[in-house]
Amino acid sequence: EVISLPAGDAVRPVINHVGISGGKDSTALLLWAVHESGYDKSSINATFCDTGNEHQITYDFIAMLSEKVHPIVTIKPPLDFYELSKHKKRFPGVKSRFCTVELKVKPSKKHVRELIEQGFNVVMHSGVRASESFERSKLMKREEISEYITEFRPLLSWSIEDIWAIHKRYGIEPNPLYAMGAKRVGCLPCIMSRKAEIANIATRFPETIEKISKQEHQVGDTFHGFFCRNKVPKRFRSRKIIASNGKMMTVCTVEDGVEWATEPARKEAMQRQLFEELDTRAEDRTSCQSTWGSCE
Repeated sequence: EVISLPAGDAVRPVINHVGISGGKDSTALLLWAVHESGYDKSSINATFCDTGNEHQITYDFIAMLSEKVHPIVTIKPPLDFYELSKHKKRFPGVKSRFCTVELKVKPSKKHVRELIEQGFNVVMHSGVRASESFERSKLMKREEISEYITEFRPLLSWSIEDIWAIHKRYGIEPNPLYAMGAKRVGCLPCIMSRKAEIANIATRFPETIEKISKQEHQVGDTFHGFFCRNKVPKRFRSRKIIASNGKMMTVCTVEDGVEWATEPARKEAMQRQLFEELDTRAEDRTSCQSTWGSCE
């Protein structure tokens, strides 16, 4: 699908800005912009906001896209995720998700503002899809934000099959984290990670959990750790703090989050072990116990 957009004029040419996270949708968006939009490639401005909380696999993936698909400019905010948390003396929470605002939204807006100051009209491209949520299904494909800014969502009507298809069409394998069970690859982990995601990260990348644990101690005795205190049931919370009202409360550490997330797997392993032990006791002891397999 080729969309006709204002080409700008002699005074204010158009820059097509594409924000890249390393995830499947933003990768598909970049591939569309480069190969199928009809844009002059010199008008495409791709950026990656480095939060400081990405996995190395994502950094490597961004570098590959920058080399093979289109150059990507890395934007670094003044403070990364952990530095920002120390500065605010708390980690982001459900109701105070300052990580997205401070590490992605504000740096991107600053970058776009600089482009406008340089004399460009900016078309900000987003890879959101209507099928992802009810809220996104209500979005318009194109909106005029201001005199110099247009927001454009070219993948709004795409299905997940369309996303994988464009990867395949241009020979780009998805971020390897997806094959490792990741549901999202922006921050790893995200403070909003689900139970299965936490368990997967703890199993595959234990060094990430160790890093977060150290950071929790450096940030200090906050209202909650990396994950908010209501993330896990009370029986899993181990860290005692004094709340602002002077009362003591128990919050969860990242290890508590892992304990909660991996409990089903541990129970299943124990049940499996018990079953195997019972099965061994019941076996026919008169049968040959050779493990050589010479008669089979």
